[in-house]
Amino acid sequence: MLLVYEGGVLMNLFSKDKEIIFKIVNGILLIWFIAAVILTANSIIEYVVREPIPTYQEFRETEFKNYPEEKGNKMTEAEVRKMYEQSYQGRDSYSLRFMFTSLANVFIVGGAILVINKTPKEKVSKIIYIKPEE
Repeated sequence: MLLVYEGGVLMNLFSKDKEIIFKIVNGILLIWFIAAVILTANSIIEYVVREPIPTYQEFRETEFKNYPEEKGNKMTEAEVRKMYEQSYQGRDSYSLRFMFTSLANVFIVGGAILVINKTPKEKVSKIIYIKPEE
């Protein structure tokens, strides 16, 4: 896709007149940008559609069975409850932090692509339309 203005193309990432280093950097940034968008979408979906937190009884019956008992010492009820609380404490804050970090990644990489490939202001008078590449 090309942005077209009166004088020509506003931004073309892989034009023939660009140096090879800019083509390589644009390729890397484009792949990074696509990956960042996918991660952001995934983190938003994970934050909005959360897995339900099991009750304490469900934790004891299912997940707690996966922890091995230490050399004959059985865990007390208070230790099991503490393990349950620590397992799910801060889960929402971590997913929210990851979502904001991935959003920042999208903005930073997208901004870098725009800055590297910007057309000087004197060349841009008015954007006419967006033309699909052929």
